[in-house]
Amino acid sequence: MSHSLYSDDLYKPDFPSLGLFSTWFGVVLIGVTAVLHTGRLNQGSYWAQPLAEGMKFMLVAFILASILYLPFRAERGVKWAALPLVINVGTLIIVQFVPFASLWEGARFRWRMSHYEMVVQMVENGELVAGESGVILLPEAYRYLSAENGRVWVETDGETTSIFFFTERNAPRNFAGYLYRSDSNPPQQGDFMGRWRHVSQKQANWYFCISE
Repeated sequence: MSHSLYSDDLYKPDFPSLGLFSTWFGVVLIGVTAVLHTGRLNQGSYWAQPLAEGMKFMLVAFILASILYLPFRAERGVKWAALPLVINVGTLIIVQFVPFASLWEGARFRWRMSHYEMVVQMVENGELVAGESGVILLPEAYRYLSAENGRVWVETDGETTSIFFFTERNAPRNFAGYLYRSDSNPPQQGDFMGRWRHVSQKQANWYFCISE
């Protein structure tokens, strides 16, 4: 009788093998998706696009397999039987709806903020002076702040100073980056030759902008 109690009442089912595989697959897919979206901001990681698409197709197959898996494991507990389905659906929700690009862009901006402000201070103090084209080549230590080979654009209008740090540039009017304005006003169409389709304020004086 004691053996029966142990077998029937204290038995704990093993973690489903499909659930374990789904967990690792989900971690990899989320990682690849994050690299894909952050790579778009960094002009790299193009390999992630076909890999992510293929893995998403596999994820749909895993969801269908998880549904078919339910009746075969239900006798060992509905919660355990449903675990692979929950994991796979959760992975799908994460890769489809989590704004990886926005999260990465915000984290990168905060991480570099002190150096952005140092460049702004050097420009406003006259330590860095733009040429006739309005371009400044940053000092070596700060060139990583702009994807335009370490160059930033500077415009002055009366007492207002504007500085544009590139995060991406694909064509003369197709670019993105961080805009500093000393008067804290948002950019206007035509500033830095931009045709702005997206402008979001990061904090006072700072905007993230995308042209065309």
